[in-house]
Amino acid sequence: MECLAKSGQDAVVSNEPTNFCRLYLFRHPELGSEYEHRVVGDGPAELSRRGRAAVLGWLERLKGVRVDAVYSSSQPQCFEPAQGIAKVHELEAHSEPRLGDQAMGEWQGREWDEIAQQDGERVRAFFSEFGEVQPPGGEVLGAAVERCVTWWTEQAPRVAGKTLVLVLPTGVLTGFAAALLGMRLSRCFSLRLPAGGLGVLDVYDNAVHIAGWNVGGFVAATADSE
Repeated sequence: MECLAKSGQDAVVSNEPTNFCRLYLFRHPELGSEYEHRVVGDGPAELSRRGRAAVLGWLERLKGVRVDAVYSSSQPQCFEPAQGIAKVHELEAHSEPRLGDQAMGEWQGREWDEIAQQDGERVRAFFSEFGEVQPPGGEVLGAAVERCVTWWTEQAPRVAGKTLVLVLPTGVLTGFAAALLGMRLSRCFSLRLPAGGLGVLDVYDNAVHIAGWNVGGFVAATADSE
């Protein structure tokens, strides 16, 4: 698929979609400090105070935007902010398990430092071959992204001319965006958003344009825990 990056972020997302679908991809807001060095994976987590406040910024950015549907991971750190958006737009937020983050198996819920001490070789492989190495008892990132892409394939035939909001964990968000843009999964780090960040894609039948990335210039969160 074609990828066309554009500048002037706020301006490029002002026109209404016609023969394409516009995707507002929100990375879930900042998590509480207790998750800063913890493996969250596809598990639940609570937002920090700043994370909860960030949702108000989302609502302001979407003011005047016609939103046709809101979807999110079933993880509360994604679904609860999605519900906030949906309520303002008089919609129902749809919780979709296939949009959940990578299952991290035996590592999930543990501190990264502890894991590195006990399982250092596999941790090094996990990051050096990012997206291709499975945590013990978990799944590769590619499998999580494939779940998301399968969900999207079901939606795509009926969303032309609509605007969809997706609230996702970072691994699935960046991997999904990379897949739509025809990028290798290993390059998805180049699309990484800070907690609470927003990327906008215009998806046509045969092309995907980046309408804006990190729209509004969100600063990186201190509790970046995934």
